[in-house]
Amino acid sequence: MAIDMHAHWVPRRLISESKAGREWYGWRILQDGAGREYASLGQHMLLFSASQGTLDDPMDRAKRREAEDGITFEALMLTGLFWNYHLPEDAAIRACREVNEEVAEVQKAYPERYCGMALLPMQHGKAALDELEYAASKLNLRTIAIASNVRNLNLDEPSVLSVIEEAAKMGVSICVHPTILGKAADARLPRYSFANSFGAPLESSIAAMSLVYSGVFDRHPDARVMFTQGGGWIHFGVGRLDQRYTTRPDGHPMKHRPADFLKQMYFDCLVHDDLSLELLAKRATTDRIMLGTDFPASGGILGGAVNWIEKFGPFSEEDKNKILTKNAERFLNLKKG
Repeated sequence: MAIDMHAHWVPRRLISESKAGREWYGWRILQDGAGREYASLGQHMLLFSASQGTLDDPMDRAKRREAEDGITFEALMLTGLFWNYHLPEDAAIRACREVNEEVAEVQKAYPERYCGMALLPMQHGKAALDELEYAASKLNLRTIAIASNVRNLNLDEPSVLSVIEEAAKMGVSICVHPTILGKAADARLPRYSFANSFGAPLESSIAAMSLVYSGVFDRHPDARVMFTQGGGWIHFGVGRLDQRYTTRPDGHPMKHRPADFLKQMYFDCLVHDDLSLELLAKRATTDRIMLGTDFPASGGILGGAVNWIEKFGPFSEEDKNKILTKNAERFLNLKKG
């Protein structure tokens, strides 16, 4: 068994409305003359193969993913483009309820293949808390997906942190994914795919350390929080954070140096090279790494994430089993048997 903790999906109404020439909460999927798909929002146009990520036929998708990628179970995270943090409150509530009910239907119909991550209107705190309660209690979605920043607010901002704290109190797992639009340093990264190759890990790094410095892991030591891109650059650069924690102790609300918290968080394996994966395992331990593919986007491991982990020499068979299956079972609180 291999559980994909970083697998995306696309709402059915986004596709159907686009085909009808209409917008879905401002978004449309367009095609150029060569048949390439683009996601469009106002002046933003991003190359994205949306039709590959639908849940129109969940079992067909599951069979294809098993045959092509070795994936036997997916934790479904809505593609980060469509989290709709730009929307006003009423529209944001409708959009979240729509996608949560869709992914909950798939989870209920195919529990051996899928579980869903709930989407919250994080830009509207009270509404986000209401949707968290509804998704967890009514839809049985026990994991939420949130962006690395909410309208340029870091995750330690009170309006954002209060939702994360409530999820932790409820025992709901939390997956943090870089925002697609509005990443740190976007203006400096216009070429060479730097917006993704630099920007996404940078967003994951800031998000992870914003939560560490908020003290949330002291207040909720059992909180289950995963960061994609292996947590970004923090495993290489945490020594500098520790140095500032030691030499400038004022204003640090957490009880320990930043490096101590790396073993308290979870990370996907998307670091893309052997030395980085070894460092991630040394910093966080193999108890905290989970499989991720970024399907159907282009950020996955060349040759396949499952294949990489299965053939990774420094890992024992026990390590591989943890990363492929056991850690995700614990994180998602999947019932065995």
